[in-house]
Amino acid sequence: MDTELTPTQLAVEFLRRDTNPITPAQYLKRVKQLELEFADLMALSAIELKEEIDYAWHMGIH
Repeated sequence: MDTELTPTQLAVEFLRRDTNPITPAQYLKRVKQLELEFADLMALSAIELKEEIDYAWHMGIH
């Protein structure tokens, strides 16, 4: 059993929890965008990820 999450799985799960209504075309576009964002985040080292989280917190993004 493979338990490692992929960027695609994270994107789909993120959108599944989003309560904003979107069209199927918007959904597919958003999945592709989120896949890239999650892939970028997953490629970061622990220190780089902490820096990204700190930056987002300082910008008011939670």
